[in-house]
Amino acid sequence: METKQKPKVVRKMRRRCGFSEEWMVNLVGKSGGLALWWSDVLTMNILSSSLNVIHTSVMLETVSTPSYITFFYSPNDEGDKMQCWQEVRRISSNMSNAWMCIGDFNDILS
Repeated sequence: METKQKPKVVRKMRRRCGFSEEWMVNLVGKSGGLALWWSDVLTMNILSSSLNVIHTSVMLETVSTPSYITFFYSPNDEGDKMQCWQEVRRISSNMSNAWMCIGDFNDILS
């Protein structure tokens, strides 16, 4: 989720929501900031992180191979948006297991 908040505020919200784990990308000035929260029922490893993309591997106790989830928050600026898409393309070229890309793409398909 895009936070536009300082880490202290985000951590307080995470605890209120009952999540035990987190990864944060700090805001720059008064914009941006990403927070990813999850429960300890799964093992999530952060493989890479940038201002707009968090790429993870996820393991469940019941599944023997990892799955991958990329969390994406696209900026509105077209130049910045293209950089984010290039990052997602780079990530996708290395995926051989199950992979999901989730987020706010700030785009209209039709």
